[in-house]
Amino acid sequence: MEVKNAAPSDRPSQGRRWAVVIILLLAAFWMRTYALNDVPPGLMHAELLQLRAADQVANGQWRMLYNPGYRNEPMYAPILATSQAILGDNVLGRRFPTIFAGMLGLCLVYVFALRTMGWRIAVIALGASAVVWWSVVMQRIILRQVFVMPLYALCLYVFWRGYEAVTRAGRPGWRYFIIGGVALGAAQYDHTIPRGFFAVFVVFGLYLLLLHRQTFKRMWRGILVLVLLAELIAAPLLIYARQHPDEDVFEPVDLFQANGVTTFVARLPTTMSKVLGQFFWAGEGEDNMEYDLPYRPIFEPVGAALLAVGLIVVVWRWRRPLYAYLLIAWSIVLIPSILFNADILFSRLVSAQVTTYIFLGLGAETVTIGLNRIFKGRVHSAVVIAGLGSLFLVYLVVTARDMFVVWPSIPGAKWGYNTDLRDLGRYLAEQPQPPPISGCTIMNRPEYHETVSQLAARFLIPRADVQIAWHDCRYSMVIPAGGQYLFAYPTLEPLADFLGRTVATPWLDAAYAQPVEGLNAVQRVDVRSALADKFTEWQKLAVAWPPEATVSSTAQLPIDFNHSLELIGYKIQPSPVKPGGNLRVETDWRVTGPVPDDLILFTHVYRAPDEVMTQQDQLDVVGSSLKPGDVFVQQHEFIAIPPDISAGSYWVGIGAYHKDTGERWPIFVGDQRAADRVLLTQVQVSP
Repeated sequence: MEVKNAAPSDRPSQGRRWAVVIILLLAAFWMRTYALNDVPPGLMHAELLQLRAADQVANGQWRMLYNPGYRNEPMYAPILATSQAILGDNVLGRRFPTIFAGMLGLCLVYVFALRTMGWRIAVIALGASAVVWWSVVMQRIILRQVFVMPLYALCLYVFWRGYEAVTRAGRPGWRYFIIGGVALGAAQYDHTIPRGFFAVFVVFGLYLLLLHRQTFKRMWRGILVLVLLAELIAAPLLIYARQHPDEDVFEPVDLFQANGVTTFVARLPTTMSKVLGQFFWAGEGEDNMEYDLPYRPIFEPVGAALLAVGLIVVVWRWRRPLYAYLLIAWSIVLIPSILFNADILFSRLVSAQVTTYIFLGLGAETVTIGLNRIFKGRVHSAVVIAGLGSLFLVYLVVTARDMFVVWPSIPGAKWGYNTDLRDLGRYLAEQPQPPPISGCTIMNRPEYHETVSQLAARFLIPRADVQIAWHDCRYSMVIPAGGQYLFAYPTLEPLADFLGRTVATPWLDAAYAQPVEGLNAVQRVDVRSALADKFTEWQKLAVAWPPEATVSSTAQLPIDFNHSLELIGYKIQPSPVKPGGNLRVETDWRVTGPVPDDLILFTHVYRAPDEVMTQQDQLDVVGSSLKPGDVFVQQHEFIAIPPDISAGSYWVGIGAYHKDTGERWPIFVGDQRAADRVLLTQVQVSP
């Protein structure tokens, strides 16, 4: 159905049409591949989870739902793993699937628009999707959602081909409905949201039943074939997800819980405003700087106006099946964000690009027709081409400026994409002998899992001979063996906001630490002399065996825990401590063997030698990242002294155990097992 607004002589020849399409596709390809090493400026959390899932595939761990954070469906990880196997574990290997899916999606949007609306609207839709930020950024990021777009576009396109075959040519069109069902079924293996896309065809069928009953009688079998085939293909995934709800990310809306309907209705205006407003006006755009400049809408005023006109035309012509079909296809994509979560809209609504750009093209065509009517046909096609060409160039220049200059320099984007780690990786790649790294990150105690920095370092610091000892420097500090190292704090700028009262600060005094030129959030540290002074100080500290100890020799530092850790020092503050106050115990350790990641240190304060009065259990280093000779400091703070405790002297004890099993680490004197805890000293409690 082509809207004809120009005389035949004004229409470009077939060769010129192809030339325009090729130019637009080349512009789109350039926007998606230029400066790929630097834009995005690193890797963000969601990308790292996709890469972790691809690692699982590469290691032979094939799953129905991958669980490195967001419970990924099984399609994208094998594609990403294959791309890296062929192109290498590098930027191109990681981002090629996204670029490929994006370019394929652009082509399918053009084909769909060409079939339904004609060449001029199709080429406007292609031009917009080539250079609008929303499309460009989503087709540079490592996200599985981008594959939903071409699959959805293919499904919409072939269904309409089937519709035309049935209603116009009188043919059954089975192959179109079968292809559509396969595409829709496959989309559900890529992301969770397409599970509801079958509603597009069900609702369109109901629309035909109500308004075009004769058409429905010819179409219902095709709709049924498409929907049933899609759900049959998706059935293994859906059944598995139903049987393993703990692995599935899908969270249905429960309107039947207490106040469920009231809560839903109350938040509906806000979510609708945010979801719809992101297309049109500032303040409602994507607020996540990993995807966009803050709160900038998808379309600037001219583009937003054209989209609004296109939407008005579609709604106005809703009685025509094509326009109803497009409106339903657009609305169904928006519904999950309106019902579930109106955050991270760029990625959640990526499938809406299929119809959004068609609406924009329809709006531009409608404005052109309106101008011709106003000026009685005197608006020459050259003026229209110049206007649309200028709008395309403006979007191209603005998007390129924001994409390649502004966005990578924004602190929020740099933080989200771990740019500091990327720069550190590039610096280390140039060093003939890289120094060890003491890596500060924020860990969620007491859950011991990889943080964003740890995940990012695997990909952004690929050099195999770089040692990174990870710790949470709010409560701990790792000093790599030898005392000369780089201290990196990529998630903690500015450092002072996090380190003001912590154990790390003394080791980062200006006398020991200096910034590294050209790097943010990295300091070069040399604490050899300070460490030697500390060893001398620690050797003077007293320790004692608990009553159950099996050795008669006097306890003395260092204390050997399981031939893997040595307790070499400690500090207890304050002493005396008031009843109801907090005690802070800082312990110092030297690594002598392997340290598991599930190891926990306990600090006890005893009423009696075998009666725990209060305690705190934590360890804020990643054990598997430590090497023999490393020294680390661990702080147990806010150990609450009961307010009803009597004044007196109370022992403080320390030990270690496996978090997973509770099994304590033994203490050895030589090869003899002595105990599983050691007493540090007595703390005075007084009012």
